[in-house]
Amino acid sequence: MKSLKTYLEKLQDVIPDQLVRVDEAVDWQYEITAIVDEVEREAGNPALLFERIKGYSRPLLINLFGHVDRMILALEGGTLTRGSRLDFYRGWNSLITRKIPPTYVDNGPVKDVRRMGGEVDLASLPIPRFYEQDGGRYITAGLLVARDPDRPDDVNLSYARMRLSGKDGFGVSLHSRGHLWHYYERSKSLGRPLDVAIIIGAHPALYLVAAAKIINEYHVAGAFLGEPLELVGCETVDLPVPAQSEIVLEGQILLDEGDEGPFTEYTGYISGRSTRNVIKVSAMTMRRDATFMAVAPSNSSEHLLLSGLPKQARISQAMIDFLPAPALNDIIWPVSGTHFANFVSLKRPMASAPGLAKQSALLLLGLDHYVKIAAVLTEDVDISDSAEVFGAIASRCDLKPGSGLEILKKVFSQWLDPSSPEAGLSSKMMADATGPSQHDPRPVTETDVKNVSGSAKVTRASFPLSNNRDLCVVQVKPETHDLKEVFASAQDKPRLTILVDDDVDIEDFRQVLWALATRFQPAEDIVSLDGGLMLDARKPRDWKANRATVPKSTRVLARKICKGFIK
Repeated sequence: MKSLKTYLEKLQDVIPDQLVRVDEAVDWQYEITAIVDEVEREAGNPALLFERIKGYSRPLLINLFGHVDRMILALEGGTLTRGSRLDFYRGWNSLITRKIPPTYVDNGPVKDVRRMGGEVDLASLPIPRFYEQDGGRYITAGLLVARDPDRPDDVNLSYARMRLSGKDGFGVSLHSRGHLWHYYERSKSLGRPLDVAIIIGAHPALYLVAAAKIINEYHVAGAFLGEPLELVGCETVDLPVPAQSEIVLEGQILLDEGDEGPFTEYTGYISGRSTRNVIKVSAMTMRRDATFMAVAPSNSSEHLLLSGLPKQARISQAMIDFLPAPALNDIIWPVSGTHFANFVSLKRPMASAPGLAKQSALLLLGLDHYVKIAAVLTEDVDISDSAEVFGAIASRCDLKPGSGLEILKKVFSQWLDPSSPEAGLSSKMMADATGPSQHDPRPVTETDVKNVSGSAKVTRASFPLSNNRDLCVVQVKPETHDLKEVFASAQDKPRLTILVDDDVDIEDFRQVLWALATRFQPAEDIVSLDGGLMLDARKPRDWKANRATVPKSTRVLARKICKGFIK
């Protein structure tokens, strides 16, 4: 039967450079996070299997979902094969509608070790502390299994962050208001705690199905695997769990409340928002050679790809179905845009159809309330390269608001956008970059850099594309508020300038896009200049969001460790 271990063996055989075994002992506090941050800079962003966690005997797997190729491999038991992004989404949408019922067995590897009641010791698991601002040590790859109190045959898998609290407890946040929250609220209304099981480590196909926010995921997981999933009963609660799991915790969500946050969210900032629920663990079962699994939190590629893919597949199909012509060439939610940015490319000659780019952006914004920056481009632009996308916006977009740029005010949005002036509301920007170049492009020269850097207000400047001087990223002196003064003395201004804070690396456009996604409000932060625009992606003076960090000394150590396995 397929399991996490059989998947890792296949991964090592098929894509060997996408699984790195780290032999050096690492600390569960911050070091794992810092190493994941380092490997994200690599093209393959490999999964990491830490063979030695200080103070623990079990290995730890993280970043398994940090690259789409590994997700595709997880689904090859079904019918999905490699191809374009749209091929991947089509394959996903086909599989998600199929079902292969699970089979039930009396025993399985997850029952090798059984610890009951007072024998439970959650501190025996290598649970990481990810960031300095976190409320403690968190399980991030735990799939919570629960039954619908009204329809007990319906079993659901949910994601929830769980903070270690003593030897047999967790604080848990159900703030997503998903199936698990509704189940708990119904159970609470009956005066009963809710029975749950927590799966830590299973075949990645099950994790992908659980991210789709459906019910009876075990049936769909069979279609993803291409065979029935083997389930076994728990010891202390009436719930089925995969027999091939690495670790399973059993227990209840109590009626009591307790502290849980703060914890870092997908935006890269700390969130204290929590339902303050409590889990009491009654049993722990596991494989004899169990591997502990974690999902890198915050704005990691793993977190954003795993949470975003199922929704993105649905939206992509809707775009194909509802555009007035077969015009969609490609679509992407770049990871560094934290779900808040989307780029669409249209096929020629449809891309030149009057108004179609704007219609495409409006459709996208209507389908996905997370997105606040929507750019539409032609098929010759590589939309997986965010710098190239903004270079095309700079060169091809009529930058007059109401023309190539459209701004929508006070639109329903995602609650956790730290730049929103009012939670749940945001302004949104649509950019039509399907037209011809508005400016004669030429390679960036030292003169161009000096021209921009010579401003008395500018402290650093960068041109992300060596062959496009229309796009520039700058940092300015903190006291600079009148942005029209920034290039007052410059003879030849860039058409599009992005302003960022000094905690953003202007040479890394992924960080620039992250700043735009989380610190920029289109209706308030666009400044028109003679012949161009400035996008102000700096924190305002009343900024309250707290960015997640690890100690500087830990980052230095992580770089040294990574030199041992990054080529």
